Amino acid sequence: MAGVYLFGDGLKGNSLCDPCMNLGQSIRKRSVDQWAMYSGHEGVSAPTVSVKRSPLPKTLLALLILVSFSPVAYPQEAVTNTGCSVRGFAHETRTEASQFGRGLKAVPRSVVRPSNLKWELPILAATGVMIAKVDRPAANRIQSKSLQQTAGRWSNVGLGLELGSAALAYGIGCGKHHSYLRDTGFKALAAMGAADTVDLALKLAFNRQFPNKPGSTGKFWGGGRAFPSGHAAASFAFAAVVAHRYPQKKWLKWSAYALATGVSLSRYPAKKHYPSDILIGATLGYVTGTYLAEH
Repeated sequence: MAGVYLFGDGLKGNSLCDPCMNLGQSIRKRSVDQWAMYSGHEGVSAPTVSVKRSPLPKTLLALLILVSFSPVAYPQEAVTNTGCSVRGFAHETRTEASQFGRGLKAVPRSVVRPSNLKWELPILAATGVMIAKVDRPAANRIQSKSLQQTAGRWSNVGLGLELGSAALAYGIGCGKHHSYLRDTGFKALAAMGAADTVDLALKLAFNRQFPNKPGSTGKFWGGGRAFPSGHAAASFAFAAVVAHRYPQKKWLKWSAYALATGVSLSRYPAKKHYPSDILIGATLGYVTGTYLAEH
């Protein structure tokens, strides 16, 4: 673009070509004067030199300018798309993992901040009430096997749509050289992976029974991986990244949250999780996605 801009100005004057043209005119005038001096006829006017201008010099000048600026343009493009190569993808993955690790280290300090306690305490209280009073009666209401299968299928489809959307955004961003879209897709994938990693650690730590297990009481450390919900964590991680990366696009923001809510809530009629599992999973995903989107 820089080369084309300078070439356009060169055709109109007041450009890099002006010194060259002035130099040419000076050389022609000096040559004529010297011819008159050496001919011994100082009063004789020099022969008129007819100069026929050809478009070739301008064409060559344009090519020189474009070639001279090409090495500047290509490295800039390469810098823009470094995240699209295998090495760039691996580098960004390490960067996001390192950033998430720093966030995990800051959890003990962050969890006791008054600004965070305002929403942490209500969620913890609601989770406690659900575990004590809501989870088992709610799970016992779901008896239809067809409902469980349909809900489970749709929750998987919704999660697949989120994964596919994030991957598609990354691919289109690379193909169209749109770094912001590419980074959004990558951050969404990274947030979903990070949320699922923490979710797995919590599942192993709490070892809660699944509600679809015969005779299940939702007991913790009873042999299961129910707490918290991995689908809810990944879905809200995706939605939080999209919402924070595109805050002005209200329809996109609320569509992402609506899809995440649908995926999360469908785990209850699918009898894959108790309501408290879904609440904690969604909270985990939202916090993870928000953190990675803002850092």
